[in-house]
Amino acid sequence: MWQFRRRRRDLTKQDEDELYELFARVPDLELPYCFREDVAEIFDTAKNRQEASERLEELRAVIADEPELLEFFALYDRWRDGILAYFDRRETSAAVEGLNTKARVITRRSYGLKSADSLWRRLSLEVNRLGGLAHRTVSDLHALARGIQATFRGYYT
Repeated sequence: MWQFRRRRRDLTKQDEDELYELFARVPDLELPYCFREDVAEIFDTAKNRQEASERLEELRAVIADEPELLEFFALYDRWRDGILAYFDRRETSAAVEGLNTKARVITRRSYGLKSADSLWRRLSLEVNRLGGLAHRTVSDLHALARGIQATFRGYYT
């Protein structure tokens, strides 16, 4: 299954052989894998939102008989403008989503803490660890955390 999780372009010859062996054992996995690869290829290579939209519609026509894969297009139809906006500047909200996830995990792990300051200290430590990955935004995240802390300071002791 490890090879199934990786992009085809990152597989060695041996990995590809193992992937094809997996498809031979579980044929139902090949179509979702190829679909994921096709969608990723569109996101990697489409030059603008128009090209991306056209290529996604072509892909929709190819998989028209696959209801499970058409669920992707139901989501795409609902959020089309936001999804296609990626192609304007190739920016994602991945850093923010990652920080939100980290904050949720820290909050869950912090049950029993006596003060909000302890929670914010833990969050700041985790954000500082992200400094190596997101240089441009760490100071912004620090400012955001301080603002949130100031807003909620009166509510918690």
